[in-house]
Amino acid sequence: MSRQFLVDGYNVMKKVPELCQRRLEDGRAGLVRFIRERRPHGSEGNSITVVFDGQEDIGGFWNDAAAREADVRIVFSRGMSADDHIRGAVEQAPDPERIICVTDDRELALACRHRGARIWGVDEFMSKGYKQEMTAARRLEDARRRDGDGKVIPQTLARKIDQEFEALWVRKKP
Repeated sequence: MSRQFLVDGYNVMKKVPELCQRRLEDGRAGLVRFIRERRPHGSEGNSITVVFDGQEDIGGFWNDAAAREADVRIVFSRGMSADDHIRGAVEQAPDPERIICVTDDRELALACRHRGARIWGVDEFMSKGYKQEMTAARRLEDARRRDGDGKVIPQTLARKIDQEFEALWVRKKP
């Protein structure tokens, strides 16, 4: 079952030093780029919407290529808070159990959880993105261990072989 992620954009940006220490437009673009490249929301079947307070034309955000090209839906709340927009989206959802709200705002988290949505804190969301990178690195490392037939030697077997060679060939000092 696919999930729908609703991200409290400025709340996430405030909690991530790499994003909050930039100009506002750069921080928004950095968040969108992180989501697009690291996919913390997982499967391509999952949709993701980042909700920001304010209006889209402020600061020229839409001129940023990362925002236009990303498979990330960007919403500016226009006349209401991003929290109210997210609450309303959860209230109107036919199946709120499919929704995951990303926020560290306690009040928003409580309201969304009360309506059936799951809550991910900012740290959990960001760590999922970094975990994707680590998984890709592990696949690359495993690919490097392949022999000529394209078979992969599991890490535990590689350790056992190393230990056997060490026992046979490395002489321990008395």
